[in-house]
Amino acid sequence: MARIAYVDHSYHRTTRSTTFLPDLLARHGHEVQFFWDEAWQGGRPVAWDEVRSHDVVIMFQSYCPPADRHFRLSHPNVIYIPMLDQFGIWQGPVFNLTAFWEPFQGSKILNFSNALHCMATSFGLASHFVRYYQPLPERLPEPRSGLHGFFWLRREEQLPWRVIRQLIGGARFDSLHLHLATDPGTPAAEPPSAEDIATHNITTSTWFENKQDLVDVMERANVFFAPRLEEGIGQSFLEAMVRGQCVVAPNHGTMNEYIVHGVNGLLYDAGSPRPLDFSMAARLGQQARQGAVAGRLEWERSEDALVRFILAPSEELYRGKYQHPTLSGAQAAGGSDVPPSEALTGWRRVARQYAVFRLTRFLWQPLIQWARRAKRWHAARRT
Repeated sequence: MARIAYVDHSYHRTTRSTTFLPDLLARHGHEVQFFWDEAWQGGRPVAWDEVRSHDVVIMFQSYCPPADRHFRLSHPNVIYIPMLDQFGIWQGPVFNLTAFWEPFQGSKILNFSNALHCMATSFGLASHFVRYYQPLPERLPEPRSGLHGFFWLRREEQLPWRVIRQLIGGARFDSLHLHLATDPGTPAAEPPSAEDIATHNITTSTWFENKQDLVDVMERANVFFAPRLEEGIGQSFLEAMVRGQCVVAPNHGTMNEYIVHGVNGLLYDAGSPRPLDFSMAARLGQQARQGAVAGRLEWERSEDALVRFILAPSEELYRGKYQHPTLSGAQAAGGSDVPPSEALTGWRRVARQYAVFRLTRFLWQPLIQWARRAKRWHAARRT
């Protein structure tokens, strides 16, 4: 049994949207201890000393300030789980992320987004990609004729009601419920006009005392409008897919990693929303349900491989690809963590770190090349 420290964004303490992984590890016989990061709202981050004694340290989106330049120097098994929406990829070209990924060199990355998996591997990180699907509900909502929509307005500045109205166009919904409850720290939701309420048969809510009451409202819909431009995993639209609802979402991650437009849902250009064709909403919902069932079975089949990745020391995954330093000798005394046999790699590391070496590369690189040739020539003479 492994003792696992699970560092997570404290907002997830309320939503419970990330507990599926600790639950999985507990089912496999491991002990998971939660550490909630409050730094995002001005609180205290989780200190590294609180978690370093555990066998495995998993950091979900939030992470402890590293004790060393790299997490690998402080612990043999650190896993970071990034969320796609923290990078704002939908806004355009991604800024230089070299400095962001640097502390995780030699550690492991667990990705629930294929786009992030590709990003992590491009930085030379050991990444494991798995696509998550929701458990299958015990009962499904009764199919309803006509169009019945649900939209949780969570981000007024990104995805307001006026965008949904443009997507609806001339379609007539038999019912459309708007849950006007924005995320913490975001502007208040702007409600629909009286004309829109009458035209689209809109009902609204701002709060439910009982979460099941909210679920009941969502289950009455057969068209689910995704609430955000980009998701980390996307639990809300995954729940809608497994319920057999037609998901309408921006053509961004992670929605477009699960949805194929016109096959199992509808995607749109959030920068230029245009009316969509809802005539096949029922069929698209059925396709979404079938895909979610197959996806859940695949997720369950992948559990053992996921647990093996989590338990494997980082060094095992980099062997043959990356010189993983030991935690002894010169490094423990504060010296270099580069073995003598990797001296040239050390030069390249210095060149990346200090601009003066990059700018003068044309001077020193020929000398290193000459030294390599001389070493080979002397070795050839000795033989």
